Amino acid sequence: MTAPPPHPAASRRPAPVRGAVAALALAVLLAGTALPPPAGAADPAPPIAVQLNGASRPGLSRAAVEALPAKEITVAFQTEKGEERARYTGALLWDALAAAGLVATQGKHPELHQFAVITGSDGYFVVVSLGEIAPDFGAVPMLLAYARDGAPLPPEQGLRLVVPGDSRGARSVRTLARLDILTLGATP
Repeated sequence: MTAPPPHPAASRRPAPVRGAVAALALAVLLAGTALPPPAGAADPAPPIAVQLNGASRPGLSRAAVEALPAKEITVAFQTEKGEERARYTGALLWDALAAAGLVATQGKHPELHQFAVITGSDGYFVVVSLGEIAPDFGAVPMLLAYARDGAPLPPEQGLRLVVPGDSRGARSVRTLARLDILTLGATP
């Protein structure tokens, strides 16, 4: 019994085309670069700009936040469009600040003299006392969230500040862009 003829769509490329494809693939591998993203693909959000008492510090990237211990919280709060209810995953804001060396450690209860101004890419900002999130004081588990309801936030959205326990969602800041830590009584 003889094999049926190949389907016309399964015909092989001519040898010169196969060789050109193989050469291109090898060149990409040897160069150590990936092909550029398709036209219209969004770039991931840049790191969050960080300042401590007016001095620039290294930015805080989503990858750095994802490397911290993960915590999951469920929040429900009122918005202009009604109740929002979601389960967020991320790192505690306190853990991220401490890991980045942004929490004061000198003096009596120095975290009670610090606050954070957290700003989104749209310019919307909120102010949070570090005493509110410090484990020895308020211990509010505010998150720098990177996932919602088990799905990662899109890379172009970066991170989102999530504040559990608030009746209104006004302190939920999307697409974090800037983090300013200020210490009362400190000089720049």
